Amino acid sequence: MSDISELWIILCALIVLDLQCGFLCLEAGTVRAKNAGNVALKNISDICCVATVYWLVGFGIMFGASAGGLFGTTGFFLPLDNSSGETAALFFFQLAFAATAATIVSGAVAERERYVGYVIYSLFLGALVYPVVGHWVWSGAILSETQGWLQQTGFHDFAGGTVVHSVGGWAALVAICIVGPRLGRFTHVRRRFEGSSTAMKALGAVFLWIGWGAFNGGSALFFGEAVGPIIARTTIGAAGGGVAAIVISLLIYRYPRVDIIINGILAGLVAGTAGIDVYDATDAFLVGAIGSVVMVMAFEVLEAFKIDDVVAAVPVHLAAGIWGTMAVALFGDMTVLPTTSRFEQLGIQIWGIASVGLWVTGTLIPVALVLKNIGLFRAAKRDEVRGLNLAENHEHNALSEVIQQIRSHHRKGEIGTRLMIERSNENSALAISFNGVLDKIEGEISTQLQRLNEEREMRVLAENSFSALRKVQEESAWAARHDALTGLGNRVLLEEVSNSSNALQNGGILYVAIDLDRFKDVNDSFGHEAGDRVLVTIADRLRARLRRGQDFAFRIGGDEFIALVDFNGDEGQAQHYCDDLVDALCVPTNFGPTQLKTGASIGFAIANRDEQGVETRRRADLALYEAKAHGRNRAVAYASTMGALQDERLEMLNDFKLAFERAEISIQLQPQVCAQSRDVLGCEVLARWEHPKRGRLSPDVFLPLAEELGLTARLDARIFTLAMDAWADMTAAGIDMPGISINVSVQRLADPALLADIKEHLPFPGTLTIEILETAFIEDGSEDVQDRIWELKSHGVNVEVDDFGTGNASIAGVLELRPDRLKIDRVFVPGIDQNRERGNLVKGMIDMAHSVGTEVTVEGVETEAEAAALVAAGADALQGYLFGRPMHLRDFITWMEKRETSPQKLSG
Repeated sequence: MSDISELWIILCALIVLDLQCGFLCLEAGTVRAKNAGNVALKNISDICCVATVYWLVGFGIMFGASAGGLFGTTGFFLPLDNSSGETAALFFFQLAFAATAATIVSGAVAERERYVGYVIYSLFLGALVYPVVGHWVWSGAILSETQGWLQQTGFHDFAGGTVVHSVGGWAALVAICIVGPRLGRFTHVRRRFEGSSTAMKALGAVFLWIGWGAFNGGSALFFGEAVGPIIARTTIGAAGGGVAAIVISLLIYRYPRVDIIINGILAGLVAGTAGIDVYDATDAFLVGAIGSVVMVMAFEVLEAFKIDDVVAAVPVHLAAGIWGTMAVALFGDMTVLPTTSRFEQLGIQIWGIASVGLWVTGTLIPVALVLKNIGLFRAAKRDEVRGLNLAENHEHNALSEVIQQIRSHHRKGEIGTRLMIERSNENSALAISFNGVLDKIEGEISTQLQRLNEEREMRVLAENSFSALRKVQEESAWAARHDALTGLGNRVLLEEVSNSSNALQNGGILYVAIDLDRFKDVNDSFGHEAGDRVLVTIADRLRARLRRGQDFAFRIGGDEFIALVDFNGDEGQAQHYCDDLVDALCVPTNFGPTQLKTGASIGFAIANRDEQGVETRRRADLALYEAKAHGRNRAVAYASTMGALQDERLEMLNDFKLAFERAEISIQLQPQVCAQSRDVLGCEVLARWEHPKRGRLSPDVFLPLAEELGLTARLDARIFTLAMDAWADMTAAGIDMPGISINVSVQRLADPALLADIKEHLPFPGTLTIEILETAFIEDGSEDVQDRIWELKSHGVNVEVDDFGTGNASIAGVLELRPDRLKIDRVFVPGIDQNRERGNLVKGMIDMAHSVGTEVTVEGVETEAEAAALVAAGADALQGYLFGRPMHLRDFITWMEKRETSPQKLSG
């Protein structure tokens, strides 16, 4: 070998060794920052450890005197004295190749392989696995006169497409399959972890591109006229791989994907390595481009099989290396290849690929399994989460210390403690922001505690002032047969169970029909997610009360349920059972910070002997209709008279649907007077239904019908229109009515059209009063009612709480809204002039209202004695038969005209 060739090989070896810089930058930039230092250390360690074992035994096994073309037997422990110039140069060049083969593995198993296990694995690769393959392919080229057995067959691998890259790729594939994927890499979604630096990855690719020229150029083993074209074709092959990767990224991934383009360039380099000496420029470009396509296909295969290759070492080095080795037969110049046909050469190339794959995997799988079993291969989960920089190399950084403090706060719950702020680093902003969040939380907790204390004080005051209030209130195929949401049976399963149950033929079955009350309000106010929570909770409560294998529950509609109970008791026992079930189903459902309040109505029937299930269910349904018609939240047993009552109820429902079209809805007016002076303060608008057969019906008859039909808001809107028309007629008749009161339901309150109607018809602020039942605060329970009330008040509408004292709403909660007026229900009035306890109760209510600036109207006043007692108690306004009964508009106008012309105030 000439001096210049020796110099050329040494120079190329130095540049090839520079490949380690490329691998280091590429792998450190690809992994997460918490592991970048660890993977860089493994790259550096490759050079040290592989150089050592390759010097001791690897070079001899690879290039020593051949034992049957299988491995070398001389050349171990090279002295490398000054007289071994040519041998030393070749040793140094091949040492760089051996380090490259080992480094391919480090990127593939990054972020979860332990350092010690990786070093041991690399030692086996550099000392035994790689040298044996090198002997098979290249041994006759340097020290040994005997060619390796693959070389003898005509196998062609110019610069290591198989010897270096496939060996490294096979070793990487064994390692990643045994060590397993990174934590969280393959869950229900395919996560792609963000690398520490894209720029460093790109820099690594450029280093590798430069080193590859020396990789291929030095493999000629002499400096001659072929070196320049080989290096030029190397660059053309890399360009082909890069162009193909860019096209693939834009066509398949729809954006220029950094990792695919970088790996496409590397795949083009790897693919050309085996035959770069027998290609022309076009061949090199096509081989590199196809290598990039093969790399992408292999990448997607690994993803499909959930094999985690951090830097795509297997697609780039193994897949592209295999393709490049076969491409020698498909694109190479046959005049310089040892065989006479491409088909024969392809067979030899494939045989060599398979032999090398079997040798590498068969040798390294046992090594990897032993390392795994003794705990040296895979890092502990805790270390993997913390990052190998910290776990193995004890490298700390400011961000990890801040995160550690945050975790300590989370674990100990020390909200009062703040993070230490080190203003000299960039993570101080994170600590300051976290401390600011803690300040906000503490402030919000303090505010909420203060509000809770205030509400508790008001509640105690209310309870002490109205101790008699409670006494008055006490006087008044699976998926085809099951519901997907609740898991209960559906109608199909109900029919099957009803038809197949032997008990139905002999009685002993209790049919329980259940319908939830106010469920639609929950959906309207809180959304369908809240409604689903209620349905699931109801289903769980039903299951808790049923015996498995004996009793069954079904969801047969939106909020309709059926229970079939194996039952041998009488009707009284069934009533007790169903009453308890109502109590259980009426417990509010937790939904975040809100409690969703729904009720339940139950109808039940006990199966008669030889009665068909459909008939028993029909009787239970009739009982359910009766329960809903009489106040809901109750259980009702079937009675023989219910059929006729149900027919009557259905007739009433149908009639009410037509009442709007037939203009049967009307209003009456009842005056409200000043308690002291008896001057008229206004009038209340009362709804009436002029039924063509049943005569005039009051709201207690048709309001439940409107609610069941979902027409409550429409009814309120009709009454509002009639009231405004009546007000206009009174004004036209010369009656100056100071104010008018209209009842509004919760459904109408939620209607955006209400505020628009008020803005259109309100003559002056303070003249219109909206009356809202106290029970609205119980049945709705959301902040929406309060928000709408404040909105109405802001537009000059007075708000009055009607029937106050008959519901169970929090007194403090009602008064917190600062209503303009409370209307005390008529139930408190009878006998108030004689019942001292009742008088004190009413006076307490009035005093409480006055304490927050709210006036009080008392309805149901029928005698002068009652009026006098209420005046003494401090009432502001009175309403009742004593002053005037409900009247049609003409009668009311006549009544007002007589009153205005009378020298004395009329009392009836």
